[in-house]
Parts: sequence; structure tokens; C-alpha cells
Amino acid sequence: MFAQIVTVRVKPGKEMEFAAVGRTMSGVVEANEPGTVVYKLFRTEDPLEFIMIEIYENEAALQAHRDTPHVAAVLPRLGGVVDGAPQVQRLHEVEL
Repeated sequence: MFAQIVTVRVKPGKEMEFAAVGRTMSGVVEANEPGTVVYKLFRTEDPLEFIMIEIYENEAALQAHRDTPHVAAVLPRLGGVVDGAPQVQRLHEVEL
């Protein structure tokens, strides 16, 4: 299992649009992707910065997520909303 923390900056005035898309995606992903354990959107203290917490069972689950029609449909909608490329930090589960 591994996680990703995806930090996204949005353009001023686009906060609500991004939040709405993110909330919708969270519900769709968690309802339709059994290999995705967590897919939740958060906001930081900075109103233009959002964090997506993603936890996947394995690499195949992440690839399956990327290949879904709902991801393909949402990416073009975010082009005019997002300010720059998302920053992705990958976290690996500590196995004892």
C-alpha cells in the first residue's frame, strides 16, 4: 500500500469550481475504484491551495485510477482552474 499527497494551487476566483470538482471526484473514485482506499480533498490555510490525499492498494490500482473515464473527463475541465503543475509527494507504507 502507498499514498500520494497531491498539492494543487488554483487560480484566484476558481476555488469553488475546483472544490466542487474535487468533491465530486472523491465520491466517484471511492464508489467505483476498489483498489483506491482513500481519495479525499482538503484545503490548507491558503485559500488557493488544496491537498488531495490518495491511498492505493498497489501500483495497479493507481494505474486503473488513471485509466478511468471519470479521470479522463475531469482533466480537461481543470486546465483553466489550476495554477501550475500539481506537486506529488509519494509515501511508502512502513512495514515492520
